[in-house]
Amino acid sequence: MERGRFVLSYQHGYHAGNPADVHKHLTLLAVIRRLQEKPSAIHFFDTHAGRGWYDLRGPQAQKNGEFREGVGRVLAARDALTNSSQGDLWSQFFSVLANAHATPPVVSDLQFYPGSPAWVASQRRENDRHTVFELHPTEHDELTQIGKRRTGFVVYGDGLHGLIKNLPPKTPRLLVLIDPAYEVKDEYADVSATVGRALKQCRHGVVLVWYPLLPAARHEAMLSDLQQLATPCIRSEFHYKKQSDQRGMYGSGMLIFNPPWQLDTVLHEAFAPVQSLYEPAATHHVDWLNAEV
Repeated sequence: MERGRFVLSYQHGYHAGNPADVHKHLTLLAVIRRLQEKPSAIHFFDTHAGRGWYDLRGPQAQKNGEFREGVGRVLAARDALTNSSQGDLWSQFFSVLANAHATPPVVSDLQFYPGSPAWVASQRRENDRHTVFELHPTEHDELTQIGKRRTGFVVYGDGLHGLIKNLPPKTPRLLVLIDPAYEVKDEYADVSATVGRALKQCRHGVVLVWYPLLPAARHEAMLSDLQQLATPCIRSEFHYKKQSDQRGMYGSGMLIFNPPWQLDTVLHEAFAPVQSLYEPAATHHVDWLNAEV
């Protein structure tokens, strides 16, 4: 697609730091922590990077204030979360958040929220590689202003196609994050096809797929397709609102193909205390989409 042509309209700044972001980025951190228990290098790919860094006091984030129900709510419960059974993981989450500010923030001081490229960059080691894709021109321009220290190597283009073109990586291990906006119905099928191709080229690669939980339930066809893959996969779903027939996301899902050992236990324990922050509606459920082999 040529630069300047119409691209999808979604901009994540309106939703940055919401409960789905907390779900996605804590899961991402949990996976990275496990993978980095071994010294061999990892190539991180982020197929839908966004702008990489979000101003929570800017007009987009302030329009609906979704961050108040996400990062704002867990930050208010920081002491309880860091003293829970997965307190080390939560401490790391809050440490990355603190590094985005001049001083560790309290809820009233929140100004910035790191996007997925920044979360990965905060954990990247010297021998790791990091490639991020973004197709929206405005988001790409913002992303390139931040610099490789916080984003990795930035590519303007379709991340699903770009990922496949860059596989297999030169590093011994692979971690992929796929989290499109799902603005059009075809994206669900495109994600399924891309995951299948990626795992065919890198059988032991770790692939994370984020998806929204919406009343239309279009994610169910994608899950059905992905169940056909002969690759072990954990499904983590966080429901932070009551499901209704009305428009709007009521939760989010994360799939982790080739999950690190005991990741299901880590995620179950990490999100157990979060559920009470959203009572009475919140639930978090972890199971195997594809059985462990």
